[in-house]
Amino acid sequence: MLLTGAAFGQATTLWLTPPALATLKLCPNDTLMQLTDFGVRCVTEKPGREENTPCPVSADPLGYDELLSLRTQCDQILVF
Repeated sequence: MLLTGAAFGQATTLWLTPPALATLKLCPNDTLMQLTDFGVRCVTEKPGREENTPCPVSADPLGYDELLSLRTQCDQILVF
């Protein structure tokens, strides 16, 4: 779904939350490595709020205010 939106020029951002990163650590997924190649922007929470798990893809670390702004400015939120 993310790749389809990005392929049609829709600005797409994937926020990898700490619980999502912990799950990915348990079951790695090589498909995630391709997201940025297709124009999907990946973001994570900046270290410091809680123990962070390393991100398996290239991601922009954002502060709390930046993440909140991202949520309020987007047109659609999908939760998986």
